[in-house]
Amino acid sequence: MPSDPKVYSTFTVASGCICFGALHNIWSGSTVPTQNFPSARPQTNGTVIIHELEYNIVAKNGTWNVYRLVDNRNNNVSAWYVSHSCVEPVQDIRRILRVSGSPYEEDGGSPMNNDDTQREGVFAINRYDWGYYDRRYLDEIGEGVEEGANDVLANSNSAGLVDYSEAQHQVQQWKEMRPSERPSSRAGIWMYSPHAEYMFCRFGFDQARDAAQSFVFFSSYTEFARVSFEGLEEAVKRFEAPQERFERQLREGYDFSGIDELRKMSTPFGVGFSSFGSPPPAASDLQGPYRNNMVIFEAWDIENLRIASQNPRRASCSKSFAEQWKHHTHSLFNDLACYYLDRCIRPHIGLYDEVEVMANSIFARHVESGPNGLDSHLYRHFTQPDAEPISGFDADGVSGRIKEILVPEARSLISPDHSKGVCRVLAYLIMEISELASYRASDSSRLQIVPSDIRLSIYTDRDMFQIFQYSKALWQGLG
Repeated sequence: MPSDPKVYSTFTVASGCICFGALHNIWSGSTVPTQNFPSARPQTNGTVIIHELEYNIVAKNGTWNVYRLVDNRNNNVSAWYVSHSCVEPVQDIRRILRVSGSPYEEDGGSPMNNDDTQREGVFAINRYDWGYYDRRYLDEIGEGVEEGANDVLANSNSAGLVDYSEAQHQVQQWKEMRPSERPSSRAGIWMYSPHAEYMFCRFGFDQARDAAQSFVFFSSYTEFARVSFEGLEEAVKRFEAPQERFERQLREGYDFSGIDELRKMSTPFGVGFSSFGSPPPAASDLQGPYRNNMVIFEAWDIENLRIASQNPRRASCSKSFAEQWKHHTHSLFNDLACYYLDRCIRPHIGLYDEVEVMANSIFARHVESGPNGLDSHLYRHFTQPDAEPISGFDADGVSGRIKEILVPEARSLISPDHSKGVCRVLAYLIMEISELASYRASDSSRLQIVPSDIRLSIYTDRDMFQIFQYSKALWQGLG
């Protein structure tokens, strides 16, 4: 069994630079000076995010080997890898994909160029960065001969890589041929994958970032866990089921706080863009985090509330808290509970003697929200705290701690009925958030809940976000 991938072809770089992209991109790259390690960062262009490129890049002189990556399911060419002869191809492509892989796959690093990709010597080029999206020289050069009705997008979704000094000569030859018929030459390679859609590539640089030494070309259809180098059986990436990947990430210390995801979802992509959801409040408006000794719910209380939240009609969505993040999860729930007391309950303490009057003030929209609205449920639990007992939940202990936190110096201002009602409201909120988090974990094909499920469930649920949007622990964590 061969231990090295099969080399499809070779070419020579003699100018210290290579041009890349569609035919007109290559021509454009041949008209400008050699570009060093690019410092381009993503920017908005209309409704998309792009990197501005010049379509040439400093490259290591010498022999470059070309490898085809084939889909193990149908043996079609799905991607290409090209590298200087000094590079070990399997290790290098795995390194590149770890830093900046396909945007359609998990664990692919950053699809955009940033400080991490620059530090690792990887430069990313995405679908809107090249091809017909950049029209320089497109009218003069054109796209070349069409592949035909069987693959009408072939010119748009294939690309060349060619030595700078031979670029224009090579373009003139290639433009007279169909993409599938453009041969490799002593100065370059045309990379065609049948029926591909959207072009992506990644350049790998040497350790000093002085010159490019490798190149990965793939499409939106490429699944690196399903493709192998010609001549090798092992896939480029090891296939992992979602739960298997999750367990590995837990072992490796992956950040499941959800804070970074929340920041990305709430931050506009650029000038003129809106964010996925609501932006965070001003820092001065945030409340918390609260002291570590302000524990409202003991660990077993939260666990029993999680169990009680499980929907028996959706058993597949029943989830536990991930052990490695359980303490963080319990602390987050306690901080959210303290925030709720501080923001939603404390302003009403001492103003009302009767439970229903206080409930009408706190949950003013309980009639308007309808029988299934959150305010309606909270109103009912506040006024009828004993109507639906929760198995294993220490309501008396939680009520006592709520009373101590709300009025530490004047306990007579809050009656036992009030504290019991607040306790039941908080219990209901934790159960609802736990249920939403279970569904989010299920959507990710995971068996455990992590804090990111909790934070993102709150953020994407209109009613929950309305309540907790000013929690500092939600946006910034517990530190």
